[in-house]
Amino acid sequence: MKIPSVIITFVTLVMSVVAYASEPGRGELARSHGKRLTVKEWKTTPDGRNKWIDHVEVYNALGQLVEEIEYSDFGRHQAWRSEYTYNDKGLLIKEVVYNERNKIDKVRKFEYDDEGVCTRRLNYNANGTLNSYRQFEYIYE
Repeated sequence: MKIPSVIITFVTLVMSVVAYASEPGRGELARSHGKRLTVKEWKTTPDGRNKWIDHVEVYNALGQLVEEIEYSDFGRHQAWRSEYTYNDKGLLIKEVVYNERNKIDKVRKFEYDDEGVCTRRLNYNANGTLNSYRQFEYIYE
């Protein structure tokens, strides 16, 4: 059975939005403990002598990814940071991406239909100007 490209595109979008959130159990760990969870990922040389921070994720007590930080230069500098906002239904409605200087680089907003299915992602620049948007069409076959 061939999967329609629109479904593959949407799945890719969702995976990129929550990046590492699909790692097994991270959000679920936070939710099951009812506490905020910070996950730090470290890179280590094969001999184990050197390690540096590579990636950090922060989940709220509901298990939602609320912040993500990627590091560069062997953990010495922030490459980018994202903050995620959800509505009262638990749907991702906004992602703010900050650059290496911790200045807003871009903002993504998400729109959903009445069933909670993402229908559009709007892409804004740092000044709040709409650059583009992605419209999602779902075709069941």
